[in-house]
Amino acid sequence: ALGLLAAVLWLHGLLIGALAPARPDRAGDGQRRAARVQGLPLLVRTVSAPQDPSVALSAGVNPTAPARTAAAPRLDPSVKASVKPSPPSANTLANASASRSVNPAANPSAAEPPADLPSSADPPPVYATRVPPPVLLHYALRYNGRAGEAVLAWRHDGQQYTLTLEGHDAGQPLVAQASQGGFDTAGLAPERFTDRRRGARLTAANFRRDIGRIGFSGPSVEHPAWPGAQDRLSWLAQLAAIRTAAVRSSTAAPTELSLFVVDARGAGGLWRFVAQGEVLLDTPQGVQPAEWWRREPPRPEGLRVEAWLDPAQGHWPLQLRFTALRSGDVFELTRVTAPALSPAPP
Repeated sequence: ALGLLAAVLWLHGLLIGALAPARPDRAGDGQRRAARVQGLPLLVRTVSAPQDPSVALSAGVNPTAPARTAAAPRLDPSVKASVKPSPPSANTLANASASRSVNPAANPSAAEPPADLPSSADPPPVYATRVPPPVLLHYALRYNGRAGEAVLAWRHDGQQYTLTLEGHDAGQPLVAQASQGGFDTAGLAPERFTDRRRGARLTAANFRRDIGRIGFSGPSVEHPAWPGAQDRLSWLAQLAAIRTAAVRSSTAAPTELSLFVVDARGAGGLWRFVAQGEVLLDTPQGVQPAEWWRREPPRPEGLRVEAWLDPAQGHWPLQLRFTALRSGDVFELTRVTAPALSPAPP
């Protein structure tokens, strides 16, 4: 009986052990195993098949290069400090200025767009010059059918110069321009040009020849300060100085002249004048011979410039005409009296 009882108890113990829940693992072991098991499919999915090198190269990818991490590597401060940009060359400045533009909507008063920039980075030609003596010139002014008068005053002491143009229409100021600067081996070397039109604010161009730049009071545009570069007023005196030097040297008369010209609103470019021959011009002083020079803009929205120079009076213009081809606006000056001596600047 005792042996039978012991056997029954032993069988009950076996049944109770089989039905009891399994003893839990040490803390965290089960979770880590589950995490490793769940992570296996993710690791398999992130491993891509080998890529054909020809396909990778055609897509601009180097198959042998290590993959980049999401975080950018930190730069070594010592290396960063040792890298210094090279100063831009004159050619770089020309290309950079050619790529910039002035928004007409933001600057509606610009008479000529900056599309007249030279097509190359080469500087314009430099000519021999002979500075004309100081002079005072009176003109009849015509602007889109309205009549007025203007005075062009050229003053210099051999070192510095001032050139001003003041125009009035029915007693009201229409245009006031002033150029001041000095002289160098290329002729006139403007330092500052200001321009004020009726109903508009004063604008200015500043020639920083020490750094080789031409800047402006309005737009953040720059042009190279080439030797011989002129503003929208000084080019008149420069053209007279070039023609006077050519006549004095008895050289063959040129058929074309090129000047780099900027206005006060950020526009600038190469003005290529082509000789149209000698003509007889009917002026308030009578019929007079004149040298006719014309500049055609490279684009239809540009400015045509025509100058009839007086070879007997220092090659100052007998007549001057600006025509905006797109709008048809015409600004014209016709000399009404003989030139008078102008006092030198103080």
